Amino acid sequence: MMTKRISGWSMLALVAAFAIGCGDGGGSAATGGPSAAQKASAQQADAGSSGIEQTMDAANDAIVESGAPGSTTAKTGSSKSSAAGTTINYQATVTVTVDLDMLNGSGQDAFPNASGQFSVSATGTLVGDPSAGQATYAVHVTWITDGHFTDPVCGDTATVAAGSNWNYSLLVQWAKTDDLNWSISATADVNGALNATVTHNLKTWTVTGTVTRHAAASFSRTAGNYAFTFGINGTRTIIVTDGTVTHTVISTMTALDHIMIEIDGVVFGPYTLAQIRWWFGFECNG
Repeated sequence: MMTKRISGWSMLALVAAFAIGCGDGGGSAATGGPSAAQKASAQQADAGSSGIEQTMDAANDAIVESGAPGSTTAKTGSSKSSAAGTTINYQATVTVTVDLDMLNGSGQDAFPNASGQFSVSATGTLVGDPSAGQATYAVHVTWITDGHFTDPVCGDTATVAAGSNWNYSLLVQWAKTDDLNWSISATADVNGALNATVTHNLKTWTVTGTVTRHAAASFSRTAGNYAFTFGINGTRTIIVTDGTVTHTVISTMTALDHIMIEIDGVVFGPYTLAQIRWWFGFECNG
């Protein structure tokens, strides 16, 4: 499980450990860093598949916000977090539109490396009351416009076509003692198909495959202090092709410091997130 924690306004800083890990698992273990071609394939696969993860996180936040306005905004530095979560009122049916060009509470781009709009429809069952309970949702996401994502490290851009859609499950649980002491958790699981295009060095590639992901986030105030945590694990099996050349990239994340990348049967890792940036030159979103 990959876990990050933000307390107050400070983001957890990743410490780079640049020593390459040893290969394990199936396939042939790599004895050194990736070649330029392997690095490019990994960048293309990540750019194309990370849109699912970023969309899922944004959709989850929108659903959590629908029943507890302000509860997620502090993680992006919103000055409005002092009032976060003072009202908890979830509904069995939630319909929201997410605009990735929106601003956060500090007036900054909430999703600086993404743009586009998608709709979120969540239906489910509720148990409990505003003081404690849970909502179990079946979530459906549909892109209203094309979605555009840019990797901030390598610069690869990915496009998800308007009309693309994903389904996943989401469990929201909450407990509230008073305005200064409350907690909300959101646990989501997706197993979806991917179809996107990626531009790498001015050349367009088609990226298809599957993404399986388990994500758990929590938002809380304890004695008035805000905290946000999240954890991710999952596997991507991605096919990258230009119509002539085809590569298969499999990424498996089981912990913050344990990410495996298999490229055409050659296994690299395990890596930390910092090492992924160093060896492969992309931002791994899990």
